[in-house]
Amino acid sequence: MAKVGKSPPQQTAKLVQVLEYVDGPQAVLLEKSDDQKIVAVAINPIGEKTKKYPFFGAEISFDQWQRYRRDFVDLRFLFMFPRWRRWFEFDLADVTDKIVPLTVVQKDATAEQFYVPDAGFFASDHSEPIFSDETEGLATQTYLTDGKWDLPHFTALYHQITDLYAFHLSLKKFVNANTPIDQRRHIRDAFTGHPLKGGSSYVNLYSDLHSNQLFGERLSVGKLQYASPGQVDVRGRLDIFAEMALSLSQFEGRYREIKEVYNALHLFLQKGKMLRMDADDEFDNSTAIARRVRALADDLAGVLKLEKPALIYDLTGKNALKYAKVLLAHFRRIERYFFFFAEGRIKEPQIIDPSE
Repeated sequence: MAKVGKSPPQQTAKLVQVLEYVDGPQAVLLEKSDDQKIVAVAINPIGEKTKKYPFFGAEISFDQWQRYRRDFVDLRFLFMFPRWRRWFEFDLADVTDKIVPLTVVQKDATAEQFYVPDAGFFASDHSEPIFSDETEGLATQTYLTDGKWDLPHFTALYHQITDLYAFHLSLKKFVNANTPIDQRRHIRDAFTGHPLKGGSSYVNLYSDLHSNQLFGERLSVGKLQYASPGQVDVRGRLDIFAEMALSLSQFEGRYREIKEVYNALHLFLQKGKMLRMDADDEFDNSTAIARRVRALADDLAGVLKLEKPALIYDLTGKNALKYAKVLLAHFRRIERYFFFFAEGRIKEPQIIDPSE
């Protein structure tokens, strides 16, 4: 296997953990930075006997590591398509204070044939438990289902859950000082970047909010029992589940009242022919009509018990019509979510707090 360059600068990484142990370490995880990780496997180098414990590794991203941890990709995929397109050799015997000296190499035909793992080996196959690097507060929310369910019904439920989750999570992330500037910009762009003239615009809004989440932040499906009664488990942030539970409790106790407030806003926009109006190019945001739209939208945000309506208004570029349409779209998703419970098809969701 050819080395890269004549005298490449010495690179190092931190040994995080052993992933596979059979008569010694067989697979390990290293870390160069938060978004630069190296998965490596023990090898028998062809024609080279100088290393005591030789390893071959691929430099992957944090997102790829998260996908691997959840068994979405196998180990071979990480070696064949690493995000940073770099491969290394090192000797585990050279580790000092968990720092590993690395040598940059090529992934050539020899490496693919003799060093890259075979297909079909997943994270769940490792002999050693993988250390969790997920954020604190992740919880499991369990939905117990009843009645007749087909696959499209499960899909519809999951879409409502993920849309609501992405909406609340995006607002939390935007005001979090630790959220990178580019992620905050993408959240703002999701709210301001669509004309909201029809269905596809709203779908694109939520799609943009989804796509801005890191893989480890997204909802993941745990148990899915396709039966009657059945069960669906989803894993995510505890605080976001709590906000979704508050929205659901509001609907359960005050649905007719909330629906009337929604209808008042929707009817006002309908009579003014604003539902299909481009909020950026066709709506005058400086008029008395705009102020009335803002007031009706604030009423809806109030009965929905949204935590930060002023933030939503700011994210829409302080455009009253766009603000109102975002709230209408949010109501429709909560309503569809609520009706799964109102129809008796799902019992009150149970949240398992990992701290308890």
